[in-house]
Amino acid sequence: MPYSTRVISLDGVVISGLGRGASFMSLPWVRDAVHRLVGFAPYPGTLNVRLDSRTVSVWRRLKDGPAVVLAPPPPETCGARLFPALIGADVEAAVIVPDVTGYGDDLLELVAAVHLRSVLRLRDEDRMSLQIRS
Repeated sequence: MPYSTRVISLDGVVISGLGRGASFMSLPWVRDAVHRLVGFAPYPGTLNVRLDSRTVSVWRRLKDGPAVVLAPPPPETCGARLFPALIGADVEAAVIVPDVTGYGDDLLELVAAVHLRSVLRLRDEDRMSLQIRS
């Protein structure tokens, strides 16, 4: 899917998640689909980022727009939508929005080919920024 050149920055802080992202990202069909759709084999886990209040409305508009659809194969029932992103100058990632989630609009789950906490040396409450291509 071709992407426009429009880039939107979102800012927030790293937080601990509930561990559900790791089990979803470990499913073979999810890993294969993410690789096929956004170009990288995902690390089996997610990085959670709580958005700053001023960027939540920006994310809501993006989230309701075009996305890369991760359709589940039968008999699976939970798919997701992906939003390609860039962290820093060179870490390719994607925001993943599962069809079933308990998170509000202020929380993002990021997937990447690497363990983002280790590679970027992130801890809970560290500030970070990402760019979404839309």
